Amino acid sequence: MKTTASAALLDHRFLLLEALGRGGMGCVYRAFDRVDQRRVALKVLLSRESSGPGHPLSTEYEVWSRLRHPNIVQAYELGRAMHGPLSPGTPYLVLEDFSGLPVQRALLPGRIGTSHLEELGRKILHALGHVHAAGLVHRDLKPANVLVGTARQGPGRIKLTDFGLATNVGRAGRRGYVSGSLPFVAPESVMGRPVDGRTDLYGLGILLYLLAAGRMPVPSRDPSEILRWHLEGPPADPRKFNPLVSQRLSRFIQKLTARSPDERPDSCAEALLLLGGRRPSSSRPRPDHSGAADRAALRLALDAVRLGARRRIDLPPGRPASVSVLREAAVLSQVHGLLFFRLRPGRRRGRSNLGRLVLRLLMMRGPEVRTLIRKHGLHRGLPLGLLGGLPVWDRLRAETEEESTDPSVLGAVAGGVARFLLGSCQRQSMVLVVEKGSLTDPLARRVTELLVEETRKPRADSSGKGGLLLVAPLRVRPAPISRW
Repeated sequence: MKTTASAALLDHRFLLLEALGRGGMGCVYRAFDRVDQRRVALKVLLSRESSGPGHPLSTEYEVWSRLRHPNIVQAYELGRAMHGPLSPGTPYLVLEDFSGLPVQRALLPGRIGTSHLEELGRKILHALGHVHAAGLVHRDLKPANVLVGTARQGPGRIKLTDFGLATNVGRAGRRGYVSGSLPFVAPESVMGRPVDGRTDLYGLGILLYLLAAGRMPVPSRDPSEILRWHLEGPPADPRKFNPLVSQRLSRFIQKLTARSPDERPDSCAEALLLLGGRRPSSSRPRPDHSGAADRAALRLALDAVRLGARRRIDLPPGRPASVSVLREAAVLSQVHGLLFFRLRPGRRRGRSNLGRLVLRLLMMRGPEVRTLIRKHGLHRGLPLGLLGGLPVWDRLRAETEEESTDPSVLGAVAGGVARFLLGSCQRQSMVLVVEKGSLTDPLARRVTELLVEETRKPRADSSGKGGLLLVAPLRVRPAPISRW
């Protein structure tokens, strides 16, 4: 990886600020997203042997994107490096930046009060309950994957992270092959038996033991001794090393770490009751309301776009079904290397975020930016500027710019934006979702009309370039192509 300061800008969008951690296959960086104006965390896959189409981050993103919970780090998008410090094609995940520390660094093991430990346990259980309700098992509940924010007293906000080993409930592994961190792995995982939510509860029990006792249940680092303890060791009673631990917490830890899953709590909800908490009220993921026909139509359209076709589909009627299809479109497009963007209403009435899409695409073009802006007249209807050869967003101009709504220039401006979008598709095929509310923006509506007309043209599907999937409302008036 390059180390010069000028090379710290990934894809002309993410300014890398610092390295947060490194593992066997990758590294996590804190970065600033110049498009969405926020700090993010980038999980980068550095193993070249695992960077093909089915690389581990694509699987992880597909799993992680199902989850939305205040105690779980959010996965925003999946990308591949094109410019900057990473080798071209390197996959990376864009994640929520949470300025917490791994739990064993945020709290001092062996010196944490029982009430604080129980509070921490309840917060983790709420997060795990959401994971299990989505039909998933985390399988890697260890201190590094539980982040804790700062607080004046006790544990602050917690976030569960890293779903690289997450799997569906009921899946069985290979006997003797450990998926997870050995000191926290459940016996059924070692035995190659099917796993479920109780597997994560076992890991939580070991984690709470470490924090309560100040040491692991088995002090040896010998893998064979650790495995032997998981399978037939004595009960994990933290009071043997820390008599200040309450009887209730000690019994709770021993119940979570029972060797047989049937002897553990059946669910996170039951475990919460044992720990003096309440059942989670709103932690269930959103159900999938999309039908088989809608999903099949989406997948066929995406397959055609990957080959270079231009397609338009309509969302199914009803908000639940349309939300489900949009969620699947967002995940599948990024897993398969397509650019995904949603055209939404802007903050001001009659505006949209079309300019943000243009800015994001410009940042991917590097030294071509100045030529592209001039060639397509992008500066005429959008508050774009240049600083040191890089595009910037002029917020003040965005609040006052009215040129793009002038009928005398609207057609020319929209034509330039549409040509730029289609040209960008030649580099990376795109999925563009047009929300109905964004069409109150005259420029966004005109651009959408031009793109709808483009999808109606016959086009070969085998070029592998220029693909576009337009998910647009039904009531979009097609525009005569001669007008742009």
